[in-house]
Amino acid sequence: MIELLGDIPRHLALSGRYSSEYFTRRGQLRNITRLKHWGLRSVLIEKYKMSREDASGLVDFLLPMLDYNIKRRQSAQDALKSPWLEGV
Repeated sequence: MIELLGDIPRHLALSGRYSSEYFTRRGQLRNITRLKHWGLRSVLIEKYKMSREDASGLVDFLLPMLDYNIKRRQSAQDALKSPWLEGV
């Protein structure tokens, strides 16, 4: 998820029971030092050869459900109202 969405906010990375096993005090991954940040849209276009239009639609559908902040994260019920689903 970090590769696709960017760094996990520090307060979230450090909030779990086992956080210290996976994250440093700065909120960085403990055992993985090099990640290739590769945004979801780029992955869909470059790796999966989706058209820009299809990739953009899928990303617009998925990203709200993947938000690290649970208060901003879209519910499955709200996702069902997405215009992207009408075209599938």
